[in-house]
Amino acid sequence: MDGTGLSDDRLLSRAELAELAGVMRPAVTNWQRRYEDYPEPVRTGETELFSLRAVLRWLDSRQIPSRARASDEPAGFTYADRMRRNLVASDDARQGAAALGDEATGSGPLSDEEERARQLAQLLGPMADAVRGGASMTDYLALLLSLVFLQVSGSPRSMSLPRTVQSRSRAATAALLQEIGEAADEALRLRGVPPGMRTAIVRLEPREYGDVVEVIRLTDGLGIDEFRQLVDQFGSRAALPSGEFFTPRAVVRLMRDAALGDEDSARRVYDPYARAGEMLDGVAERLGGVVPLTLRGESPQRGTLRLAGMNLALHGIPVELEAGTAAPWNERAWPKGHRADLILTNPPFNAHGAVPKPREGIDWPYGPPPSGSPAFAWLQHVLVSLKDEGRAGVVMPVSAGTSTDVREREIRSRLVEDGAVECIVALPPQLFSGAQVSVCLWFLRSSAAVREEILFVDARDLGDKATRGPRVLSDEHVGAVTRTVQAWRRGTGFRLGRQSAGHLAVAAPLEAVRAAGYSLSPADYADRWMSTASPAEAATEAATTERVLAEARRRTKAVDGTVDALSYGPLPSATVLSYDGLPHDWRRVPLGELVDIMAGPSYTRLPAEVRSAAGDLRVVMPKHLREGRIDDRDMEKVSVDVARALARFRLRPGDILCVRSGAQMPPALVEKAQDGWLFSTNLLRLRALETDGGPLVLPGYLLAYLSLPETVHWLKEYARGTAVPSLSAATLALLPVPLPPLAHQRRIGAVLDAVHAQITAHRELIQAATQHRSTLAAHLLTGVLVPE
Repeated sequence: MDGTGLSDDRLLSRAELAELAGVMRPAVTNWQRRYEDYPEPVRTGETELFSLRAVLRWLDSRQIPSRARASDEPAGFTYADRMRRNLVASDDARQGAAALGDEATGSGPLSDEEERARQLAQLLGPMADAVRGGASMTDYLALLLSLVFLQVSGSPRSMSLPRTVQSRSRAATAALLQEIGEAADEALRLRGVPPGMRTAIVRLEPREYGDVVEVIRLTDGLGIDEFRQLVDQFGSRAALPSGEFFTPRAVVRLMRDAALGDEDSARRVYDPYARAGEMLDGVAERLGGVVPLTLRGESPQRGTLRLAGMNLALHGIPVELEAGTAAPWNERAWPKGHRADLILTNPPFNAHGAVPKPREGIDWPYGPPPSGSPAFAWLQHVLVSLKDEGRAGVVMPVSAGTSTDVREREIRSRLVEDGAVECIVALPPQLFSGAQVSVCLWFLRSSAAVREEILFVDARDLGDKATRGPRVLSDEHVGAVTRTVQAWRRGTGFRLGRQSAGHLAVAAPLEAVRAAGYSLSPADYADRWMSTASPAEAATEAATTERVLAEARRRTKAVDGTVDALSYGPLPSATVLSYDGLPHDWRRVPLGELVDIMAGPSYTRLPAEVRSAAGDLRVVMPKHLREGRIDDRDMEKVSVDVARALARFRLRPGDILCVRSGAQMPPALVEKAQDGWLFSTNLLRLRALETDGGPLVLPGYLLAYLSLPETVHWLKEYARGTAVPSLSAATLALLPVPLPPLAHQRRIGAVLDAVHAQITAHRELIQAATQHRSTLAAHLLTGVLVPE
């Protein structure tokens, strides 16, 4: 908070600061030139913006001269006091924003979890730009990780860090960053982890000392869950190469739970390529405090090994981390005294230096891998590192299961015949940041028991594609695949074919694997056209889609009748027309006289960093304007904190949205279901002006006019720009609108609404018929249903 009650750190121009302070714009420029301690600007292209919070702090000590004070401003009144008062007076949407907070989170204080989410959103949003300056986002994340690590690990030096502003000098700011880095490195050394956080932290360029203090304060109360989220952020922002990028949490949970099953018997857990320790962290999350665990990991990358050490130290579980190599089988004999109950790993497939070398006097248990294929060397390293009856989960490239290389095929055949392969799961594409390779999970077991079959799971169709970044496996999908594997392993509850979540599962006998040339690709065994329904279930499903189709036909018939009943005819020939062809009681009015036109918030107020699929309030973008309505699919959201600061950009039913910049398309009407949503930077919002007699124009009528091809052509013609066409509010206000009396507008709107309802009903009829046909085809073509 800055004293205004605002939770955001606004970035304002000199003109905006001058208006709030009640001075001329040159006065703000003079402040910046004359005083060295005036807050530094944030440069965005050619524009300089200033932190509202920082300027308020600076003006707190600058009293308004008596000749410049207003009559209601007492002696000693500062420019900061005036700015705060003007902020409160000018922000006419703050009461609505407070109501928004109640709607989104419920009345009363935030829960601990919601408060931590709010803190994290602030740290990754406004505070990031305030503190990092010209440094990288990964340097800033190193600061956040260090602060959370110090606090959760109970470091005494964490409590000595300032929570209030004690200085304003640059030297003090640099010293504070150095102190944090040294404290983090000391804590790492005490835990046997190579230090190095200070180097990243001192590269930061905070705007002022108070920004670093605010970051320290905001990290108070954050815990292991938030640390994991920061590690994930580091992995996605650091553009790590394939040998270093982190394994998504959902993939870790799937590997862990599928490998462990219902058992909690694992005691020694090993990851021979630990990356950021996410595999070991996943095991500690489930088994920590349940069984006596020993975690062991290796990695050739010191930077990510440092993160792994920090991550795992927070669990209070014994951890052995070593600086390994990308090819451990080349450095030493096969492990004997460190064999594990459970191994989970995501090794590098194409890491430089990982090419297997000839091993004198030591045999590869399943055959020497080809020189260009470290994947099969990793598999064998994992298997010989397991105890008897131990299990492993390994991320492998899809090509490893289907390669026609003679050596690789021979290794696969020996693995299968030896009973080492339990299960193969094909994952959806694009799950990993920085890597587009398709992967499978290989679940292995070191056992003397003869295995009669191998489970193949095809989960390639699962997961949700995020607006930005990699695909995401939901908790539901992770649980569904895990339950499939566990049911097969138990021998009870397993069902062949397509599962409830949409993935396919087949338990293939060894004869089938031999016949397929020892292919270990689920696609060679799981038939994508399999039906999971029994004849009775298929009949019920077909009856359901038939009922939906019948209901769609009923609605279509009703709206067809409404449209058939509409009546309209030609204008009487005796009607007097104006010079431009309009009836005498019509007039042509500029759009700006009928509606209030508002542009969306600037990009600095609504950047990509504050939008996600997991927010509280939806944000409408140009791509959501479809056929006169707002399509709510694939929408991003913002948090309550961000929404409070953008309350004046909330939508109301009856508003109309037009494209501001980018390709022009027909506008869309805001309906009741979209009440309170936000609109984005690239949109213009139109809201009908009202008089004592009601609105000057009806939204339905105006939408119809704006959607005419001729009007859309006008919008395209007047959209100015070079690379990206742009339509300003001032230009749109000039659009001439033919305006009949309100009663006539209502009649026109009723006719067009009825036809729109007819179009919608017919589309729904087509959709219902398509679904019914798909259902019938799926069951008729697999023999579950039989035509009579």
